[in-house]
Amino acid sequence: MGKLPFGPVIAASLSGPGSSLQFADHQRRDQPEAGSLDAAHFLLVVAERAVLHSVQRAGHRPSRCVVLAEQQQLLERAGADPVKPPAASLPPEQIHGLLQRIAPDLARYGLTGVSRLEADFAPVLEAMEARGLPLDVPAWRQVLAEAEGRAAAARTRLGASVGTDLTGNPNLEPGERGRILAWFQAEGYPIQSTSKHALGGLDHPAAKALLDWREAAKLTSTYEGYLDRLAGGRIFGRFQGLGAASGRMSCGHPNLQNIPARLRPCVRAPEGRVLVSADYSGCELRIVAALSRDEALIEALLEADFHSAVARRLFNQPVSKTENPELRHQAKGINFGLLYGMGAKSLGQDLGISTSEARALMDRYFEGFPRLAQWRKEALEAPKQQGFLRTRLGRRLAVDRQRDIGPLALNFPVQGGGADLIKRAAVRVEQGLAKAGLDGQLVNMIHDELLLEASAPDGQAVAELVKGEMITAGAELFKEVPMAVDAAVSANWAH
Repeated sequence: MGKLPFGPVIAASLSGPGSSLQFADHQRRDQPEAGSLDAAHFLLVVAERAVLHSVQRAGHRPSRCVVLAEQQQLLERAGADPVKPPAASLPPEQIHGLLQRIAPDLARYGLTGVSRLEADFAPVLEAMEARGLPLDVPAWRQVLAEAEGRAAAARTRLGASVGTDLTGNPNLEPGERGRILAWFQAEGYPIQSTSKHALGGLDHPAAKALLDWREAAKLTSTYEGYLDRLAGGRIFGRFQGLGAASGRMSCGHPNLQNIPARLRPCVRAPEGRVLVSADYSGCELRIVAALSRDEALIEALLEADFHSAVARRLFNQPVSKTENPELRHQAKGINFGLLYGMGAKSLGQDLGISTSEARALMDRYFEGFPRLAQWRKEALEAPKQQGFLRTRLGRRLAVDRQRDIGPLALNFPVQGGGADLIKRAAVRVEQGLAKAGLDGQLVNMIHDELLLEASAPDGQAVAELVKGEMITAGAELFKEVPMAVDAAVSANWAH
């Protein structure tokens, strides 16, 4: 039987919305030390106690063998032969046998750390999904009604700019991208797309009207259906712990991770309770700094205004948000652009400079951060040499050695590392809340943010605990750079 380094087991007791996780150490005194705890036993306990539990809530799908399925998915993404997903339910002895079978493979592919993380995280995610997100329904409907009004007004403005047909409809519709492109080109605007970036740069009332109409129409068409998943003043989505190859979660039916700024104030805690929002500041840039171990980049990240610090290094001039702000804007563009493998042409388009100017800017940037430049070079070469990508924790993605995978080679260790980080933080937070006896619970997660609901008296204490656990999770995975966390307590999710 395979042995993996799993520690204390998380067991979950779910009793519907508002339930809290109960954490227990399932290592008996006569069991081996945590470093040699039997992997199959560990995963079985989590699967039996947390994931096979069916949450009794109208419209909620029965729980699948999520832990087993996710362990198999980790292996398949790492390059192992695909296996048939487990049935919706299996007897415990069959789950035990399957977990025994894959335990050695998890070790062979170096997946022990991420395997434990996903097993720990599964019951946390299950409980969060069961709680739902508290919603101010009248406020939500009011925002959508206002969006309908803005869409109608924008439609009228568009008709005034481009003309109308015999029925009074504008001669252009937001979805007619080909006609929109041809119309603006005929008017003397040499745009190559109808993207927000392209239309936003045009000094023409039709462009503004189209963008306003498009935004308002999307708001109403996308988010009106969210109320179909409403029950007891709470809205329920369906989360997938391994929604993306990077390890990021996904959510659907509806997507609670994609609620826009206009609607976030409608996510409101019930009377006597508050929301606690905590997010990592500059998370992915800090992960890059940790992976590259670039001392100059780390030093800049530790300053109060990172983008200004980089701009001062790039241009050798005083820079702040008020002094030479255009240089700060260029530094900000290159900081994020190069993070995702952006080339000189795309960077130039984003910054409004020529390709040659953008290339010179990139060269200066990497001269100032030589370890970062070396890390990028090695990251781009790694998949060609080893045939896979890996996060620091060990999450792995098999790739074709013969294919140029481009920015994915840079994105995966960073975005995947961020997924590992937020999941570890969520586990630590739920465990910390249980130990502290605080009335707080996760109700939503995004890529670098945790949203909790807490009793009003415990709100500030919950915020402090969450911030501390998130920082600790960062130190466990990326010790080279301290993670910065912003936490706030409020009645709604508006900030």
